[in-house]
Amino acid sequence: MPNFEVEKNRTADLATSGSPEKSIQSSPVQLSKTGPWGQLEYFEALLDAPADLVKESQPKSIRTRWFFRKMQPDDVSEFLGSLGLPGELEKELNDRDRWITESSGVTVFPTTSHVLALPEKSRILLHRMLSKWPENPYHAEPEIVYGKSVRKWFEGFEISEEVLQFIETTSYPTLSSRLFADTPGVLSIAKSENERVQILRAFSRTPTLVAKLCLESGTAEELASYWNRGIRFKDTSTFLASLKRYDAVHKIDLVHLLPAGVRKILYTFPSPSHTRSGYLPDCHWSSLNFFNPEPLERLSDPPQATAYTLENFTQVAPPYELGDVLFFTDTQTGDAYHSCAFIADDIVFTKNGRSPLQPWVLMKLDQVKDLYDLHFRTNTTAYRRKS
Repeated sequence: MPNFEVEKNRTADLATSGSPEKSIQSSPVQLSKTGPWGQLEYFEALLDAPADLVKESQPKSIRTRWFFRKMQPDDVSEFLGSLGLPGELEKELNDRDRWITESSGVTVFPTTSHVLALPEKSRILLHRMLSKWPENPYHAEPEIVYGKSVRKWFEGFEISEEVLQFIETTSYPTLSSRLFADTPGVLSIAKSENERVQILRAFSRTPTLVAKLCLESGTAEELASYWNRGIRFKDTSTFLASLKRYDAVHKIDLVHLLPAGVRKILYTFPSPSHTRSGYLPDCHWSSLNFFNPEPLERLSDPPQATAYTLENFTQVAPPYELGDVLFFTDTQTGDAYHSCAFIADDIVFTKNGRSPLQPWVLMKLDQVKDLYDLHFRTNTTAYRRKS
């Protein structure tokens, strides 16, 4: 068992070639494998957070801080010495006048110049350590630049050359993306409030799959037997059969076949009402609430999410079914650092982080795993809701 450490939602700007990203084109339409779900047709689009949500979600401080939980000053110095830093940089970071030492740990306050001077390998090792502790939120949940080119990802936003160079220098690669954990630093060099909003909007940009079910990929009964799973008091067979009577109708938007709770939030960003429990909704809240008509707000609290999983789910092996919760667990600690809900083929429903600037989307399973494999050795375990 993994260990876990509705009002109107903010609708995302869904862009395939629209403002402000007119150079962004929609991806080619693709087909899923055929299975008990039938066959899906899908393409990739991009979501950007609305400007008003970004303004509300700006960090209170734009000073870079590194917190080392339960470590003594000598422990921090030893760790910094293990990073392979240039001599002068290591000396400056070890200036304890820049540190605050408390019973809870040590906080280091590097300058923007220090952040820029970190070699890439040193940066990855540092961020891997800092990501262990929630006191370092930008390292625990870094910004994601999907793809290899920062400049291409930021096309259409009013961002200065200095900011672009900072992000290019301080981000680091995964197999298919770049991660960026120095949000306070980059906001500190922005020239205006508008540029800060533009930076955060660009970082909120998230790819999502927009999918349709091909009606000719199975009988109404065959398709309904898959898409009805786990959804109480719902029978889509009559609806699907009625659509199949029309020769001109060949596809239906997948959203019509998903549970009501998912339909409310897919392609949206969290609203202020989601903070009522004291926690912003994260991946576990999203996947465990998959079949709940109204979300259980307590599932934002990790201990309660663990208890709910133990009581209401059982571990299963592939093949997966609609709504199965896939946990990515650290092989060393057993901690579940991410979860998502299986949809069909290799498509999952996911929210990649607790940030209000992370939307609910559909993605390929391998793409989601790639976001986390840099810092963890992973196992995937699946849990199915009990009947």
